[in-house]
Amino acid sequence: MNAARNMMAVIALLLGTGMAYAQTGTVQGTVKFDGVAPTMKPYKVTYNNDVCGNEASLDRLVVGKDSCVEYAVVYIDGLKSKPEHVAPSKYVVDQKDCSYYPHVLVVDHGMEFTVANDDPLFHNVHGYFASNNETAFNIAEPVKGMKTVQRVRKPGMYLMRCDIHPWMNAYVYVAGDGYAAATNKDGQFALSDVPAGKYKIVMWHEGWDTRDVGGKPEFSKPIEETQEITVTAGKTTTADFTLK
Repeated sequence: MNAARNMMAVIALLLGTGMAYAQTGTVQGTVKFDGVAPTMKPYKVTYNNDVCGNEASLDRLVVGKDSCVEYAVVYIDGLKSKPEHVAPSKYVVDQKDCSYYPHVLVVDHGMEFTVANDDPLFHNVHGYFASNNETAFNIAEPVKGMKTVQRVRKPGMYLMRCDIHPWMNAYVYVAGDGYAAATNKDGQFALSDVPAGKYKIVMWHEGWDTRDVGGKPEFSKPIEETQEITVTAGKTTTADFTLK
């Protein structure tokens, strides 16, 4: 009798898992640039050249093969997922050769990440709320090999810069408990386990125009595009974006 009950419990669990899986779908797509991508002028480096080099890319617009755009952020507006605990070591921003790697980081289901200094230089990571340019955090890492866990309580987009090396810039999108992803070098993104339903999906790109203000690059406003999508259980929904 106990064996029969245990078997029934296993079957119920498997059926429940299957039903939960069948209630969700996948959203995937690409972000491409429309036309010929503009040539990004490198920033002229005048100090710490032994580590930073003589020129630095601002990484504002990265367009690869077939006009695919890397580092765009795609998220579903307002849709929440089940929170998970994620170790901060999974999300790392590295400072190497006076640049941030990766240039855009999406923190899923968690609000902390690690900042590492791989340079034999003093760096500071000055984080701003991208929405109002107010300081959110400021991390000093004067020694190579330092690592700092940064906890961010408020979901949203953050711009990171180094006050010592002003060309260094990167973005961290804290998704909180939402669905979000950054495009890879092929311009692709994927959001899995999305509940069936109708949603607004947003593509965010930082924008690529810059101007020199007192020897410090000033960046243009970001670009956003939206679509209405319908996610069907057990199927894949395509949402492609074109950046202009």
